Amino acid sequence: MNSSSDNSPVNKPIQQRLTEAVTAVAELFERCRVSYALIGGLSAAFRGNKRSTEDADFLMHVSAIGLPGLLQEMTDAGCDFDQLDAIRQWNTDGILVIQWPSGVQVDLLKPVVPIFHRILQRAKLETFGSQPLRVVDAEGLLLMKLIAFRPLDQEDIRGVLLANSRQLDLEWVRTEAFQAGIPSERLDAFEELVREYYVP
Repeated sequence: MNSSSDNSPVNKPIQQRLTEAVTAVAELFERCRVSYALIGGLSAAFRGNKRSTEDADFLMHVSAIGLPGLLQEMTDAGCDFDQLDAIRQWNTDGILVIQWPSGVQVDLLKPVVPIFHRILQRAKLETFGSQPLRVVDAEGLLLMKLIAFRPLDQEDIRGVLLANSRQLDLEWVRTEAFQAGIPSERLDAFEELVREYYVP
């Protein structure tokens, strides 16, 4: 006979747990009127580079007065963390790492610089499962990947360029990247990727 732990959310397949966690977080953000966008590996899958990931990343703007209510909603949903510590971490580091009850890690990133606010404003409404979900657009994702530019980020850039031929506002990406002070050698490497993988 199966034990009750066999029915625990943490025993579900990771993709199912990811879908459920992202859906729940998006519903929570909408309820609390939080400005957000899905970023990271899941957004890369939306925009062209299908790859596996086991966590969910969000860019999120919440007012100081709204943060305690948002954290309380997360606690009510079953997340286990100290709210005062979370407020301190958010205000000091601009990052919150939440363990959703199903065992999925949810990383929340504060838009601490203007470029992240502009990326957040460009996010587009998509459908995730049956849930409307705001996802960083392709140009915003390219810019975030340019800022990080690890090997995996470069792979995501290739995927976005290939999947969005003739559709991207690359001048916006170039202008924002230059204004953000991204090193010229990185911008040169990006242009190489554009020449190789993007059809203008």
